[in-house]
Amino acid sequence: MDRIVENIEEVVLAVEDQDKTVALFEELFGLDFNETWEVPVDNMKVRCARVGDTEFHIVASTGPEGVIAKFIRDRGEGIHHIAFRVSNLDKTIAKLKEKGVKMIPQEPRAGRRAARYIFAHPKSVHGVLIELIERK
Repeated sequence: MDRIVENIEEVVLAVEDQDKTVALFEELFGLDFNETWEVPVDNMKVRCARVGDTEFHIVASTGPEGVIAKFIRDRGEGIHHIAFRVSNLDKTIAKLKEKGVKMIPQEPRAGRRAARYIFAHPKSVHGVLIELIERK
């Protein structure tokens, strides 16, 4: 298979206390978390710092039933997922499904900045949640 990953788009850290964690990473590493947004469908809030071409997200849940709250209950704080940018999301999904990779959700979602995204289930890729992002 030809390489389909163009860039590591995001590294995402799931935490309980977002403000405290952001302050720590700003102090220790001089990062500037200058973007903030919410993802209501997942009950999640995001703080973002850019490191080169990669975004570093610190995410927290906005409610006890959010995906991040569930992740932390099950696994504790830590790396939630890594996102790869791809040029042709539909073709990539088809190739991965051919190889038995389970995708979540079943169809790509619309994201910010004219992006579409989907995840490869961790059980299909050695316990790591991988997000695939296509930007127009």
